[in-house]
Amino acid sequence: MSDTEVTKVLGITERFSREILDLRNKLMDLENGKIYEFTCSRMDGYLATNVHQLRKMIADLIVKIDTNSPSTNEKLVEALSRD
Repeated sequence: MSDTEVTKVLGITERFSREILDLRNKLMDLENGKIYEFTCSRMDGYLATNVHQLRKMIADLIVKIDTNSPSTNEKLVEALSRD
């Protein structure tokens, strides 16, 4: 079974799209040099802080997948449907 087929069966990419997008955005910011050491803008954060955040984001995503926890999108849909 190819990677594409596995992803389709599990639906991980679609299910956790918000978490993956957050990771992609953080990596793009780093790739584009958006760190305090280069920009002197506190909102960009230090390189070490960004790396720490990436590690946490990846670990959180893995735990969600391993424990079949709801994704951020699923939590939002649930919260909005309560009304």
